Amino acid sequence: MVDTSGTKSTYPAKSGGVSNRGSALLLPAIYGNAFLTGAVVMAFEMLGSRYLNPYFGSGIHTWAALISSVLAALAIGYFIGGWLADRFPRPALLGSCIIVAAFYMMLVPAIAEASFSSIFKAVPDFRFGSIVAALAILFAPLMVLGFYSPCAIRLVLTDTASAGRVSGRIYGISTIGSIFGTLFTTFYLVPNMGTQAITYMLASIAFAIGLSFLALDRRRAAE
Repeated sequence: MVDTSGTKSTYPAKSGGVSNRGSALLLPAIYGNAFLTGAVVMAFEMLGSRYLNPYFGSGIHTWAALISSVLAALAIGYFIGGWLADRFPRPALLGSCIIVAAFYMMLVPAIAEASFSSIFKAVPDFRFGSIVAALAILFAPLMVLGFYSPCAIRLVLTDTASAGRVSGRIYGISTIGSIFGTLFTTFYLVPNMGTQAITYMLASIAFAIGLSFLALDRRRAAE
């Protein structure tokens, strides 16, 4: 069949504009991982304040740097993710990208102190220094996680009849996950776990999300 981008779909479709994509597990994985990805993004943003605080404080400028860095990362991630989704509409691509983000997150505890110390010395104005520091640890992994929504929508849709419903569902579930990630991290994880331990936990969740899509792609190829 021909999808809305004019390219031939590699997956059989079912009614309602949603593809079965070779596996009954795809839709639960898409929606479940949308929740988890949203949670990881906001949890990592909250954790960013712990990394920046010893060098740049926890004032409004630091939070402005964190929020702006996250929004910039997600915005660019949406653009790039949409471009990739139209050209490589496979779960394996999304899974591989998320695994890359997970590996970067795992490196943050090792590189944060040296990076922030250098930034603190090199940038006299702590306001701009906090922006550079926030970008250093947040931008790359969260940009890649920003690929999720456009790629997920492309994997699910085969026509425009249900585009609004599917897009709204994925973004809505992701946002609910973000709310959960924000509250659970600040109310429970931060008071009870160390910063590095939380970072490794979030990276492990992202890694598991990536592996789940690689497994789905392999299952689809075997059917």
